[in-house]
Amino acid sequence: MKIPVFFSAITALLLLACTENSSIGPKESSNAGDALDLQAVSAGILPDPKDVEFAGRYETRSELGTDKFCAVANGSNSYRIGFLAVFGAESKCEGTGTASIDGENVRVELADKGKCAFNARYDGIELRFPGVVGRECSAYCSDKASLSGTHYFMVQPGNDAARGTLGRKIERLCD
Repeated sequence: MKIPVFFSAITALLLLACTENSSIGPKESSNAGDALDLQAVSAGILPDPKDVEFAGRYETRSELGTDKFCAVANGSNSYRIGFLAVFGAESKCEGTGTASIDGENVRVELADKGKCAFNARYDGIELRFPGVVGRECSAYCSDKASLSGTHYFMVQPGNDAARGTLGRKIERLCD
């Protein structure tokens, strides 16, 4: 019966070593991720967030079809947007709205089929919708389709490219 006590003591010591109050390991949070991002920007692997253009045409292709997103500048950090997320021949999400940008954070607001708002992320190459969007956003989707977790890659920057993005029911997503 001494073995379980021994393992309990070892486990407690290991947990203690992992706590913030422990003298083992760093006392402050590390900015290693930020440092790597800066190096990637310097090397030209990632775009500089200060020089990122959001206006443009975005796509993601899969065996189900081509998901599309577009953004046309309305003014300083404000955009008219449209999207089409394809889940098969008859299954999709489609709509229009507005977006505002603050760094990598994109606030998406849809209103033509009911209020739907969420925060997305844009790194200069890829726009990612959150893994879970509110139930109110289901008005923009057919049965068994969802905006949750959809993502789009910039394929052509600029307002003109965005205006040429075609939808299904909505002829031009960013007209």
